Amino acid sequence: MRTLYLDAFSGISGDMFIGALLDLGVDFKQFETELAKLNVTGYHLHAQRIAKSSIYGTDFDVHLPETVHKDEGFIETTSTHHHDHPHQHADGHTHSHGDEVRHLKDIEAIIDHSDLSNYVKTNAKQVFTEIAKSEAIVHELPLSDVHFHEVGALDSIVDIVGAFVALELLAVDQVYSSELTDGSGFIKVAHGMMPVPVPAVMQMRVGSAIPIKQNPEIHTELITPTGMGIVKTIVDQFCPIPDNQTITKVGYGFGNRETPQLNALRVMLCEKKLSQRVVEEKADQILVLEANIDDQSAESLAPVLDLLMDNGALDAFFSPIQMKKNRPAIKLTVMIHPADQQAITYLILKHTSTVGVRYQTMGRTIMPRHFMTVTTSYGDIRVKVVNYDDIEKYTPEFDDCLAAAKAYDVALNQVYLAVYQQLK
Repeated sequence: MRTLYLDAFSGISGDMFIGALLDLGVDFKQFETELAKLNVTGYHLHAQRIAKSSIYGTDFDVHLPETVHKDEGFIETTSTHHHDHPHQHADGHTHSHGDEVRHLKDIEAIIDHSDLSNYVKTNAKQVFTEIAKSEAIVHELPLSDVHFHEVGALDSIVDIVGAFVALELLAVDQVYSSELTDGSGFIKVAHGMMPVPVPAVMQMRVGSAIPIKQNPEIHTELITPTGMGIVKTIVDQFCPIPDNQTITKVGYGFGNRETPQLNALRVMLCEKKLSQRVVEEKADQILVLEANIDDQSAESLAPVLDLLMDNGALDAFFSPIQMKKNRPAIKLTVMIHPADQQAITYLILKHTSTVGVRYQTMGRTIMPRHFMTVTTSYGDIRVKVVNYDDIEKYTPEFDDCLAAAKAYDVALNQVYLAVYQQLK
């Protein structure tokens, strides 16, 4: 399981998100090649690793012939008529309303007729729909009347589609996030002074549980509609980094606005390595989930345990039970970290026939553990060492022993015996 964690201490925008993923190691040339499958022209990409506040990260931008800087995620809302006077965007740039515009259905058609993967198409259209719906409600317009300015539309298409191209190249399985941070006060746009969070971002919070705090020291927006749409589409859970995650890499994507603090999105690539996790505490709390199943075949239930373990369960097992009318049934028991409750509950409901999941918090005493490597005639084998007061136990890593047994064509117990001989 690969997890992407968003540390949104300075908000999020489309270019910040892409920059951060590039900084994690997404290959820029491959990113350009995949994005070219969108089959649109009139832009070129720029990505540079630079330092801000002595912190190195990636600055990503979409360069357009008409503009020097981006109009990130801007949606035009005067779709029933055009004005001859220019429209001033939040970044201070102006564009004529007489230019060509694109409605939501036009953008969806561009994406649908592209050579992009179904994953990119589906998620990119979802973000555009989220933004357009919010603008339609804020300005009391039919969804079909909301349109993107020609320049802003191309910019947003590349940003939004590019976000999912990069995410797919990174091959993550789930996305977690901290609470989002926005600025405060007001920003000047063509329609006047607008409060922060901007109306479209605030509207996208309706019916969601996305946590946002405002920084009173920052007097501008930090969360753009594009950034909010991406978050709403991809984030599985808002929480601190779960303690069963190992951080493998950190990246930074810089924003264009100058703020009193570092304006960047920090992202962490994490992996679950439960069998090899160093444990220092002697006690913790876990959740125990249970579900009764009486109408599902053993054949279809068999893969469920592996699925749950692969997704972070500490343990999972079946027990035979008797239900009402003496029907034989199976009870599924899963032990998890509290942070994984939502994700694991979803998997249970999706992959079993149960219609409900019980849970309770339990304390447990555990043996602190660390790892060592021993050298045997069959190669290096990792060993888990657990202790509690004067108690000490050693367990060779099964995967290492199995691989060695296959490589040397010997019985598995011979490898175990070789390990234990080195531990004497």
